[in-house]
Amino acid sequence: MSVATAGSSADIEVFEKQAEFLAAPERFTGFIGGTGSGKTTAGSYKALIHAQPGTLGLIAAPTYRMLQDATLRKFQEACGPWIVDYARADMIAHMSTGAEILFRTADNPDRLRGDNLHWAWLDEAALCNARAWDVLIARLRADGKAGDCWITTTPRGRNWVYERRGEMRTWRVRTRDNPYLNEEFVGSLEAAYTGLFAQQELEGKFVAFEGLVYDEFDRAIHVVEQHGESPVVRYVAGVDEGYTNPGVVLVGALDNDGRIHIVEEFYERRVLQPRFVEVCADISRRYNAPEFFVDPSAAGLIAAMRVAELRVIPADNRVNDGIQEVKSRLAIAGDGMPRLTFAPTCVNGISEMESYPWAQDRQGRALDRPVKQNDHFADSLRYVCLGIRETQGFAYAAI
Repeated sequence: MSVATAGSSADIEVFEKQAEFLAAPERFTGFIGGTGSGKTTAGSYKALIHAQPGTLGLIAAPTYRMLQDATLRKFQEACGPWIVDYARADMIAHMSTGAEILFRTADNPDRLRGDNLHWAWLDEAALCNARAWDVLIARLRADGKAGDCWITTTPRGRNWVYERRGEMRTWRVRTRDNPYLNEEFVGSLEAAYTGLFAQQELEGKFVAFEGLVYDEFDRAIHVVEQHGESPVVRYVAGVDEGYTNPGVVLVGALDNDGRIHIVEEFYERRVLQPRFVEVCADISRRYNAPEFFVDPSAAGLIAAMRVAELRVIPADNRVNDGIQEVKSRLAIAGDGMPRLTFAPTCVNGISEMESYPWAQDRQGRALDRPVKQNDHFADSLRYVCLGIRETQGFAYAAI
């Protein structure tokens, strides 16, 4: 299809549902799809269409890492010929049309407030707080006109996007609908996901996860901006390697009251081992050489991390014991506070906590084991919580 830019038009290659989304006249729209369904590409091209002379737009993603590594990268790939300059310090793109585009994170929705906008796009919206949408649409009043806003996202359970989908025209897109995906990659995803997770991750459907493992988890209680007032005495990290499935590294801060605050997450697919070691080495530099509790089955990764002189401990991988340790920390203690909290930037981990179910038998009765899917943050969290319990009070020793 062709898109109009300042004084000219350009041909872009899109598939049918992307084209429908781009051409939609409605003010509020949503492209809701499975992994790799072309969501961010569609959002990028819609931004290009709206980047008309003299306009100011805003593109937001849940966290800075997701903004830099996914949304901005895909936007630059899709719209590179029309980008005159990207001012990294100010996070502003200047377009050949004369338009300006702000790039911002949505982990603190109040920081999205500012000048009036002509349009806005919220990428991976289901990982964002609903207030991010409310703040953005309130800014769409540049030149006295009501501007457009759209979202692109994987469903991530029945969250605010599901509840408010009636406010926008939406397209549901399956992973397999994207003709530009490598067939081997699609096949690997279809082999990895079954049941409700396949419906969410591959079919782009909103699903309700029943019988959650961590039913104690409550965003209002367990998601906080920063650690409490007690000083941090130790940093630890949990590591779960992945390629087709996400690879995860999470960092926990332990204070002298024994509380853990998960301060950071790395959560990405298709990460090769050298890059994984590089991520852990960077974390080690920034957090004063923490212990890394690593999935004990990842022998190659453990060896590579030791070569990089990281402090590696093969994790205790007892699933039910680890779950009970996490659950005990989520419980409210005598002082009215839990002993496990999460930074708002840990958006993927928070999403897992809200959608990690117990397995069921054919009669729908809960079994004493969780579903072994979409659990890579949950696994890393178990490693951290059990690791702290088992090494509390002991000096580190390489194993």
